[in-house]
Amino acid sequence: MTFLATVLMLSAVAAAAPETAAPFRLPVGAHVTAVSPDGRGWGVSGELGFPFVQAKARLLSAASASGWRHMHTIPLGRKGDRVLMAFSRGDTELTVMVSRVAIAKSSFSCGVSAKAKVGR
Repeated sequence: MTFLATVLMLSAVAAAAPETAAPFRLPVGAHVTAVSPDGRGWGVSGELGFPFVQAKARLLSAASASGWRHMHTIPLGRKGDRVLMAFSRGDTELTVMVSRVAIAKSSFSCGVSAKAKVGR
């Protein structure tokens, strides 16, 4: 998919469902494969044509450049090929999951939620 086609597709997704569109500007090379129509679960999922470590770094950089503050990276599984990254901005939290699909291909999912209120 060309860069222009990707931009046009993301614009159409944002216009059709602004509340479920990607919460940050996705890195070049990201291909959106699913958007949650009702805002439940992962808001946006897709693939990146990069190895896992590079895909993780690009998504972290893209979210940070959009004003999200990186809070935690949580490794999942024993192979070290899947992580959850938690970000914060104001009263909103962003969770991004990145997984290795193949040597030069990774998948991602991201979703936004309101910060949990911690009472005493």
